[in-house]
Amino acid sequence: MKRSGGKRIYVDMDDVISKTTDTYAAIVAREFGKQARFEDLSSFDLKKSFGLTDKEFCFFFDLVHQPEVLLAYEPVEGCVSVLSRWARQGCHIDIVTGRPPSARDASLAWLDRYQIPYAAFIMVDKYNRTAKDLSTIITKDQLMQRQYDMAVEDSREMAFFLANSMTVPVMLYDRPWNVQPVEHQNIRRVCSWQEIDGCSP
Repeated sequence: MKRSGGKRIYVDMDDVISKTTDTYAAIVAREFGKQARFEDLSSFDLKKSFGLTDKEFCFFFDLVHQPEVLLAYEPVEGCVSVLSRWARQGCHIDIVTGRPPSARDASLAWLDRYQIPYAAFIMVDKYNRTAKDLSTIITKDQLMQRQYDMAVEDSREMAFFLANSMTVPVMLYDRPWNVQPVEHQNIRRVCSWQEIDGCSP
C-alpha cells in the first residue's frame, strides 16, 4: 500500500529494531548455568521462560540494562533502511520502549550509533515495572493521548492494547513468545522488516 507523508508510526525497540532477547540465552547460561534456546522462549515473562528465581531475575534484569550490554546489541535486519526511507518520505517515527528509565542514555546512544531516525523517543511503563519512578516515563493512559497510523510491536499484550484501546493497526513482529493465534482485524503478524514495509500505511 502506498504511504503518504506525515504518517506517525509507533515502533517498539527491543526485538523489533534491536536484537535484544537473542543475546539472553548466553547471559543466562553464563550467570546461572541454565540452558534455553531463543526459539523456546514461549513466554514474554522472561523469569518464567528461563526458569529464574525472583532474586536471579532481578540480577538479570539489571544486568541486561547496563549501558555496555545495551550498546552491544545489533539492529534487526532491515530496520535501518526501512526506517530511514520512511523518515525521508516524511513519516514521524516514535521509538516507544518499555525499558527502565536508567536505560535512556544508552538507548539514545545506540540509536545514534546506528543512525536510526526518530521524531520522538518515548519511555512507557508498559508492564507496570517502574511504577515508583514515573518522572521520565509516561503511563499507558498518557500514551493513549497520542495518535498513530501504525504500530510495530512484539508484545501480544501491547499489540492488543494498541489495537483495542487506541484503535491502531498493529504489525506484530513474529517472535517465539507471541506465537499464539491472533484473530483481530487491527493486528497483522509479520516476519521481517521487508514485510512490514510492504504493508505500511
